[in-house]
Amino acid sequence: MKGRIIFLLPAIALASSLIATPALADPKSPPPASSNDPREVYKLTFEKFKNDFKVYEDKRREINRIYKEAIDEALSDARLAFATVKSQIQKRQTMTARQNAVVTATAIRDAAIEALGLPPVAPTPPSKSAKFEKDKLTKPPIPSANPQ
Repeated sequence: MKGRIIFLLPAIALASSLIATPALADPKSPPPASSNDPREVYKLTFEKFKNDFKVYEDKRREINRIYKEAIDEALSDARLAFATVKSQIQKRQTMTARQNAVVTATAIRDAAIEALGLPPVAPTPPSKSAKFEKDKLTKPPIPSANPQ
């Protein structure tokens, strides 16, 4: 009897928690389309594409802004260091340091853009419905001037 109680208590607790758990909807998912009209679906997917593309471009602009700041800082540091050095070896070391900073910033930017992924692809617009045109009367062939 005691073994059954030990087995039934967790089973009852589990069953009651499953029954009492409300189903939660994803708050970010859009409401389902009320119609299956291809134009409406296209409009919704195009709006989503525009939003996704804007987010993608904003992130890419931020990456490029950071890259530009890093390059500008490397160039200004190199100019300041170049003005204070006098020997040829120090000048070469300064130029090498500047070149290494530019290469490093470029590699970081390229890796960030690659991590960003491909830009969103625009949805394909729905095909236009075929219009049934009236059959045009075909013109009879024009008789030639030289009958044979």
